[in-house]
Amino acid sequence: MKTFDIILTYFGTVILALTFLYGLKDYWVTLVGGFIAFCVFYFSFGIKDFEWEISSILNQLKDAAIIYIISFVIAIIIYKLLPVKQTQETAK
Repeated sequence: MKTFDIILTYFGTVILALTFLYGLKDYWVTLVGGFIAFCVFYFSFGIKDFEWEISSILNQLKDAAIIYIISFVIAIIIYKLLPVKQTQETAK
C-alpha cells in the first residue's frame, strides 16, 4: 500500500470507530462490531492481491487488527475529549 492509501485507511477506520462509539456508547460492541465492519471493507477494497490461503488470511487479519486497534485507541481519545452534549429530550 502507498502512504496515501495507508493514511486514508487509518482515517476511515477512526471515523468508523467514532461512528460506532457515538452511536452505541459501548466500548466492547464498538471494538468487536467495528472490527468486523472494518474487516469487510479492508478485505473488499484494501487488499489488491488477496489469496484464500490460511497463512495469507491470518497475516492479513493480523495487519487489519493492528490497524483497527491503533485507530480504536485514537477514536477513544477523541471520544473522551469531545463528549456528547445531551439535550433535555435525550436526558429523560
